[in-house]
Amino acid sequence: MKFALAIAVFVSFAFFISWGILLLLAGHPLLLICALLLFIGTFIKYGCLSH
Repeated sequence: MKFALAIAVFVSFAFFISWGILLLLAGHPLLLICALLLFIGTFIKYGCLSH
């Protein structure tokens, strides 16, 4: 179950970062900035924890 949830979270990050890139090309960088900050924050929070 944790693996499926991790895949779902990663796919949602990929979707919002991709959508942010498309909006960036139209001149609206806010979604990309927010999505990247959230992705980096989540990585720092859960990816760098000691097991």
